Amino acid sequence: MSLSDEPRRGAGQGRRFHDTRMLDVKVAGVRDVTPGMRELTLTGPALAVVRSKPGAHLPLEVPDADGVPRLRTYSVWAHSPSRATLTLRIALHRPGGPGSRWAGSAVTGDRTRVGVPRNRITLDPRARHHVFIGEETGAVPLLTMLAALPAGAAACGVLETTGPDGEFSAPYGPRGLPWVHRGRTSAVGSRVLLEAVRRLRLPPEPGIAYVAGEATTCRAVVRHLCGERAWPRYAVKTQVHWAAGRTGIL
Repeated sequence: MSLSDEPRRGAGQGRRFHDTRMLDVKVAGVRDVTPGMRELTLTGPALAVVRSKPGAHLPLEVPDADGVPRLRTYSVWAHSPSRATLTLRIALHRPGGPGSRWAGSAVTGDRTRVGVPRNRITLDPRARHHVFIGEETGAVPLLTMLAALPAGAAACGVLETTGPDGEFSAPYGPRGLPWVHRGRTSAVGSRVLLEAVRRLRLPPEPGIAYVAGEATTCRAVVRHLCGERAWPRYAVKTQVHWAAGRTGIL
């Protein structure tokens, strides 16, 4: 999933983390998950040492058209320290920036560098129930968090994508979330996800909601939960992945 791969230059596009924070890796596997999302498995000795929590993201170096390394941020789909592998799922924006171009052409053996995984949203073990809401870029961290819940934890939510061929399952375990479809409409202008959230039957007392994905949609969902549903703002955790015409959001 791309958290910051819009084609226009903006804040953070040329920003680089200090070299001591970057880890050498190579591509060990590539596969298309959906028509608009590609999965890349990376490997490298350092991946056996670093740790990550469900919902984590990390910076990854990709070459720009001029060959200069740029940082793009992606969600971690799976991490196996014992195998020294880490898997990303990257949305292929059309038209895309450097990250989409690199992910779309990456092959086994390609080398790059990644930063240490970090989290903006994490599971709250004290929550009475968990609600997961996002479009397809947000679905990557949200489904990893859903899969990490204890078996008895109460959870619900809804995800949005373009159509049935854009849906994908949680990385492991029996849990899943329903999907709604916006068709060819951009996620920026879609009201499909918000309307689906309005139809959700939630317990009367607030739990914790995790909202991730496109900026406009995230704001609308937060307004609904905190306004119409009267949830306290602290109970709604958000992670904006992208916005039209902006880069480097995380």
